[in-house]
Order: sequence, then structure tokens, then C-alpha cells
Amino acid sequence: MSDKVAQISGVKTNWRAIIPLLRYVSGIGLIMAVSTLWNYDLAYLTAVLGIGYIAPGAKPLTFKQGLNFIFTLIIITGVILIFSAYYLDYPLVFMPLLLLALLWIYYTDKIVGIVKIFLLMSIIVIPFVSIDSAVIGRYIAINLTTNALMAIILTQFIFLIFPWSEADEKFIKTKQAGAKQSEMDRFNYALNIVIILIPVLLLFYFFKLTSSVLILIFIAILSMSPALANPKVGLVLVVANVLGGIVAIVGYKLLSTIPNFTFMILLVLSVGLLFGNRIFSSHKLSQVFASGLSAFLLILGSVLSSDAEAGEKVWPRVIQIVLAVIYVVIAFRILSVFNNFKKEKAL
Repeated sequence: MSDKVAQISGVKTNWRAIIPLLRYVSGIGLIMAVSTLWNYDLAYLTAVLGIGYIAPGAKPLTFKQGLNFIFTLIIITGVILIFSAYYLDYPLVFMPLLLLALLWIYYTDKIVGIVKIFLLMSIIVIPFVSIDSAVIGRYIAINLTTNALMAIILTQFIFLIFPWSEADEKFIKTKQAGAKQSEMDRFNYALNIVIILIPVLLLFYFFKLTSSVLILIFIAILSMSPALANPKVGLVLVVANVLGGIVAIVGYKLLSTIPNFTFMILLVLSVGLLFGNRIFSSHKLSQVFASGLSAFLLILGSVLSSDAEAGEKVWPRVIQIVLAVIYVVIAFRILSVFNNFKKEKAL
């Protein structure tokens, strides 16, 4: 009997080992709580931007880094607004310059991942919402910067509660190992992404599909993963995002039944744990689930911040994100097959 008691008492949770996961889940819960209570414009983007600061291997920012980042964001959005104002009405000038800028952004390894995501979202979204009105472009630019500022403040606060620990080191090593690419690999990857984006950008430009801007936002997030060239990864990505969309729908239905703020936070924490266990695992497809969580946060957040007709917007937004995922995966697959065919032909 005493041996059994000893065995049971010996089973303990290694809390130090799960600090990164606890920080991640708590950070998502905190961001959703603040953004929901404050309900500022485009608040649902704060969580999507924020998870990059508490992702596996992400270190806390120093005050100087945070300040530099904010100034960088202000300059970036300012330049994009000026660019849109001068060249948006001239497609033969606007589109090539935009594609060259995107090619450089995807190619360079001098920009931190989270800054690159914000830069991509800004350069893809701001010009296309400015097609209807320059005022809307300025409005989006200001709110993107506000969301980034809120993401920095809230995630760095959560680092005070769950400080950087030894458990984070293994994610740093994995991150560094996955980031090693030759210049040619980076150029080919950037070129493939730009080729994939061309049809979408032309479609949004000429048909003025500003109401479907969520597709542009999600394509910008998805395109950051070179692993999409692998068809198996693409299939898992589709499944993960569909799962994120379904969970968002179920979550919204539950919140419609129990419209309680505490319940909403508990729901977000539960989903964060569900996806976070995969994201912070050693599984080779762990980062794919981060995209699924982004889908959940985008859909649920955008619906909760909408008006009384929010329920009618759930399915259209799920469909938009699923279409974005399927398009990127299929486009990657076609390019992969074409590139392999060229290599075989050259041999």
C-alpha cells in the first residue's frame, strides 16, 4: 500500500517545462479579454498579431526593441499610404512596384518574423482598401498600428507573469534550425509566393473586393510558411484551418446561448490549450496548428466585434478563410509539380 502511495505522489507535473505553453494560452486569453472589453476598431487582429510575440522561441522584447518596432510600423504604414496615394490609379506602375516590394519582403532574412507579417499585412491590405477611398486606407493604417501596439504591450506584460525560462531554449534551437536557407532557396520561395499572389491581387484590384479583405489578411499569414510546398503539409493545413473554423462556429453558437464574458474567456483558454499542445510539441507539423488557431481567433474575434447581425457573418468568414487556405495549398502544389518537371527536363 505504501509503495502505491509513493508511486502516486511521485507523479508530478513539471510546471517549469510547460511555462511557454502557459504563457501562450494566458497571453491569448488576456488579449481577447482586453480587446473584447475595449472593443476598439479591428480589435480581432490584436490576438493574431500578438501570438507571434509569445510563439515558441519568441523572446521578450526590451523597451528599446518595442519602441523601435512601433516607430518602424509608423514609418511602414506612412510609406504605404503615400505609395497608394500616388500610384494606385496607375495599374501598370502600381502592380509591378507592389510585386517587387513583396518579392523583397519574402526574400530578405533581415526582418524579424512578426515584423514581416505586419509588413505583409500592411502592404497587401492598405492599398486595396484605399481603392474605394483614401480615408479608409488611413483608417486601416492607424488601426493596424494600434493593434500592433496593443499586441506588444499585452504580450510583454504576460512575460512578466511567465518569465523566459530554460524550457524556451529548445524552441530557440528548433527555430534556428528551421530558419537556415540558402539565398537561392529564399529567392525561389519568394518568387513562388509572388506568382501565387498575382492572380489574387489582380482580382482584388480590378473587381474592388474590399469586403473580402479577410482573405488577403489570411493569405499574407499563410504565405509565411515554406513548408506548404509539401502536399502532405498542405492537406494538414487545410484540415487544421477547417477545424479552427468549425471550433469558431461552435464557440459562437455556445456564446449565443451563454452570452457571458467569463465563459468566453474560458472558451478561448480551452481552445488555446487544444491547439497549443500541438504548437508546443516536437511534432514536425506543430506550426501548422498555429494557422488553425489564427483562423479560430480571426473568425471568433471578427464576429464578436460585429453588430447584431454577427451570426449571419460566421459562415461567410469561415468560407473565406477556407478558400484562402485551399487556394494557397493548391497553388503551391501546382508550382511544386511544375518546378520538379523543369528539373527533370533539365537532367
